[in-house]
Amino acid sequence: MTTQFKSLIQVLDFFKEEDTCKAYLANSRWGTEPACPHCGNVGAYITNRGFKCKAKECQKKFTVTTGTIFENTKISLRTWFAAMYLCTAHKKGVSSLQLSRDLNLTQKTAWFILHRIREMLNANQPKQLDGTIEIDETYVGGATKNKSNKKTR
Repeated sequence: MTTQFKSLIQVLDFFKEEDTCKAYLANSRWGTEPACPHCGNVGAYITNRGFKCKAKECQKKFTVTTGTIFENTKISLRTWFAAMYLCTAHKKGVSSLQLSRDLNLTQKTAWFILHRIREMLNANQPKQLDGTIEIDETYVGGATKNKSNKKTR
């Protein structure tokens, strides 16, 4: 269930309720069968507050947000998803002050959300390229003798 959102309004229309957000997150994380974030065992019992691992060695309780950036926050998933859209949709990112105005949050809460989103994006970033890299028929770099005589700052 992959969805491409083209505007913040589409995000908020799709994620109208917290249950929709949790179902979307569960499907994105696990697919059809939940996996324990503590031991990695696939399969869990459904409890009144979440899940309980089926593995006899583990038997720990968890929710769909356990082990994610949404863990241990009182902020709704709807707000998190809207913040992630705003953070990634802008070319140069978004400040905590702007996010607080856009989502009607305190600046401190907006800073907390942005900090977690940026840490998550930083942890999942691709490795840095090395060697000769060609992009759009452009060669960047080369020997100093081949560069123009213009002053560089």
